[in-house]
Amino acid sequence: MHPNLFRTAVLNSSERLPLTELGQEAATALKAAAQSVCVFESTTAGLVQAALQAAPGASAFTTCGAVTYSKQKAWAVLGPETLSAPRPANGEAYKESKRTWTQTIAKLKRREVGATWCLCESGACGPSFTFPEISKGFTAIFVSGPVERGVFVESSHNDREANMWGFAKLALDLLAECVNEAKGQETCQEPEDRLLVAREDRYGGVELLARPGPVGIFDAELRQGIKEWKEAGKRGLWLKIPTEAAACVGPAVAQGFRFHHAREEYAMLTQWLESSPSPLPKYGFTQVGVGGVVLNSQGEVLMVQEKVSPLPQFQGSWKLPGGLADPGEDFAETVLREVQEETGITGDLVGLVSLRHSHGYRFGQDDLYVLVKLKAKNESIRIDPAELSDARWMSEEEIKTLVADSTDASRSLDGKVSENNWKVIQNALHGSLIEGSPLPNSRGGKMSMLYTAR
Repeated sequence: MHPNLFRTAVLNSSERLPLTELGQEAATALKAAAQSVCVFESTTAGLVQAALQAAPGASAFTTCGAVTYSKQKAWAVLGPETLSAPRPANGEAYKESKRTWTQTIAKLKRREVGATWCLCESGACGPSFTFPEISKGFTAIFVSGPVERGVFVESSHNDREANMWGFAKLALDLLAECVNEAKGQETCQEPEDRLLVAREDRYGGVELLARPGPVGIFDAELRQGIKEWKEAGKRGLWLKIPTEAAACVGPAVAQGFRFHHAREEYAMLTQWLESSPSPLPKYGFTQVGVGGVVLNSQGEVLMVQEKVSPLPQFQGSWKLPGGLADPGEDFAETVLREVQEETGITGDLVGLVSLRHSHGYRFGQDDLYVLVKLKAKNESIRIDPAELSDARWMSEEEIKTLVADSTDASRSLDGKVSENNWKVIQNALHGSLIEGSPLPNSRGGKMSMLYTAR
């Protein structure tokens, strides 16, 4: 904020003019310049807006406005950004805060509304005041636009209604002054950081990034952007909203965006601008789970009992260790990590055994279950009690005796091995394996893995 944009003035008397006369000069200047204004006032209680709207043809230059009597009660209109300032400690700090307040709101609301000008006013008329050292009315008035000016007015009295009329007249005079000064001259305004960063993609669409800031400004920028992108023949919009800009989600959805996916640090939304069905690719809808057939030096298989099974009928059953892959993990890395975390066993990759593709898992995901054969490097089991209730080495013959009867679907698998587990174990022990070999990744970074039959 720039306090040097304010000059000071003294209000000695107040003439109560008719509304049309009160706002005549400002209204005439705005109409002649074909410009618009929005008004956010406090102490003048709507007199500024009323004077402008009283002028014939006011719809050509008035946009919108509001009367806010305290920022705590008006945050829904002005936005949460207006509540960030601490409470002033004394009367002088209170007056100074009004300079900052009006300048902030004028700049903010002009961008949100899209008007050429914004006038903001806030002060105190009397007869009583928040701080005892203040005994006379005062107000800060700021106009934001092609020319930016402020005036800090101190009254010679505390007559409430007289101050309201006097402050309104000075506010309208300042607006007229700014509009007339901007006429026919190049003006230099501070560069405004956009809250919506746009970049065209290779497919005729636009990738967008929301930055933290006033939601109203984001909403206005997005609305204007959508209009321009439609006119330019753009097709798909991808809007990334970081967590720190989460307040932008509501306005984006209101303007037609739909959720694509969310991660811990952002939400991604999309909008297809054409009338045809959207061909935008869906987010990843398949989870990857990896299980391990881990063999010790005697050819025994590592079997575990989960502390809590995903489905009740599997509670207490014996199964192969494993779990879900983390982003960036190869199949072998996943199973080696899971086996070590659960049992303390480390191993080396022998090969891939099989692949199972299922549907309808948690959150509507598909599921790829990859089975990997490993050779144990150590054989002393140390279970994680948070994950497992038991783990032990079993021979093929022992596992066979524990296989459950698949014809009885209602029977508990407690202490048993499911038939599906038994099938994949047999395949790992006696079937052919799939071999993995690294390949350069066309996108850079970690090597890809190509899996082929031996």
